[in-house]
Amino acid sequence: MRLSRRTRAFVILLCLAVFSLALAEGLGGRRRRAETKYTDLILSAADEFSVPYPLIYAVIRAESDFRADAVSSAGAVGLMQLMPETFSFIGDELLQEPADPAKISDPAVNIRYGAAYLSYLLSRFPVLTTALAAYNAGENRVAEWLSDERLAKDGTLLQIPFQETENYVAKVTRFYDSYCQKFHTERRLK
Repeated sequence: MRLSRRTRAFVILLCLAVFSLALAEGLGGRRRRAETKYTDLILSAADEFSVPYPLIYAVIRAESDFRADAVSSAGAVGLMQLMPETFSFIGDELLQEPADPAKISDPAVNIRYGAAYLSYLLSRFPVLTTALAAYNAGENRVAEWLSDERLAKDGTLLQIPFQETENYVAKVTRFYDSYCQKFHTERRLK
């Protein structure tokens, strides 16, 4: 039996649609499983460092999309994509405990240290978008931006000069709002 062109085109489009849906479900399903897998670690770190747990979810999603073995081209490691120098700073200075470099990609350690760092940045830069910019571009760079009256006013960044950082802040903020909705919780940080 020979199919008409129209029927063949329909079958091809139908197959593509089914494949696309299966692929999307596969990616979304993987993320949902990973979100669930790390829930206890995220809630514990959120509680320990007084950081909203939807924000930790949002940072993890933006940084590694819940891949514990993620390593960036810049050398950032783990779920929360911590640079080794930042990891050491968090352990030595913020937590006052030895930071074992071999544990940087361990999900429990990486999430705990990432939450501690977020807490620190939120205390140093109380505006969420500024703290997120510091998480991405570095706190010293953001401090420089805040001292530039063309970029900031009254401790608030009016403009982020790096497109990558501006995109990152927008993405994490969007994910934060999404996780607040998903978990039926009020957005605590503005």
